[in-house]
Amino acid sequence: MSKKNQKNKKLNNLRREEEAVTALFTHKLHALFQTRYREFKRNNYKSKDKGGERKFIPPEQKIKRTSDKSLQNIKNELKLLIAFYGIGTPHLTPPKQPELSREQISLIDIDFDGMYFTPEAESLSAEYRAAKENAADYDLIPFYKSSDYDLNNVPFWAEMKKFNSFRYMYRPICAQLAKINYPPERLNRLNYNDLLDAINRHNREHPEHRMSNQRTRFLKMFSACYGEEYLEKMTILGQEKTARDFLTYIHYLDKPGRRCPQDVRDTANLFNVHHVKNRKHANELDDYSKVNDFSNLSLCSAFPHHKVLHSPVEIDLNPNIVFFGGFMNEFQITRNPEKERLYQQGMLKKPNFNQR
Repeated sequence: MSKKNQKNKKLNNLRREEEAVTALFTHKLHALFQTRYREFKRNNYKSKDKGGERKFIPPEQKIKRTSDKSLQNIKNELKLLIAFYGIGTPHLTPPKQPELSREQISLIDIDFDGMYFTPEAESLSAEYRAAKENAADYDLIPFYKSSDYDLNNVPFWAEMKKFNSFRYMYRPICAQLAKINYPPERLNRLNYNDLLDAINRHNREHPEHRMSNQRTRFLKMFSACYGEEYLEKMTILGQEKTARDFLTYIHYLDKPGRRCPQDVRDTANLFNVHHVKNRKHANELDDYSKVNDFSNLSLCSAFPHHKVLHSPVEIDLNPNIVFFGGFMNEFQITRNPEKERLYQQGMLKKPNFNQR
């Protein structure tokens, strides 16, 4: 047998083994949530209240509910499988952790997902709301320039600037304050929602320069640093087209002027960006604002891979895994901090996977 044939045989064996393991996890998750039972019931019954006739189901076709004992056994089996494949460990919450404030939780979420809402008028400070309404009612003569503002005088800016997404919005926020003639000497009266409102106004006026987010930045980094390896592993799994479409989807993320094809966008549902340390446990880090850093993010296939990290118990994913596309090591990608550092310094050539 030639070396090429030996290699193909080995790859085919790996693929079959991965498919078997994935099927095992899928089966246990479905059993855990009784998905098959609910789907069967929904697809084979018609409500008499809606004029339908109840269908007769032979006893041998009925799917019984899983007993509590069996459910516990399934949970234990999943935990053992996760440990066996070295995916991660069950999360343990340290005692006496300080609670995150509502504003801190909001900062984490917006930094990761982006700014997609408008703060309620009632949440704005009286000074900011008055300046904003005055600017809407009259053609103002500009009194101030962006350079007149020092956001370090805003009480909550010290927390906001810890996050990449907000730190990059310093100048746009100042520009919006100058636009409504907000007095620089009253910066200490601005609250968190005032700054969010200024960002939201900037996003509407300049969609091509809207506030970015860590999810998009991570995916851009992943494509540049790991795209070729990701494509190679997905091709072995027989999912080359899915991989190419997802890399094309990433290509469109920061191009608001170009519309991503719908079938390409649909591939985004097949993957999730996962927090190694869950966002809700950011208070367990030395600095909660690091929870959205690249080092705490990984790309996962949505089901069953990402699902099993949250059910039946929350799993702290192995932090060395930057792509969790398979339960076997051969279909995972190990994080390369040096490569990511070069990317962030602009010293890594970005491959173009866009096929459209």
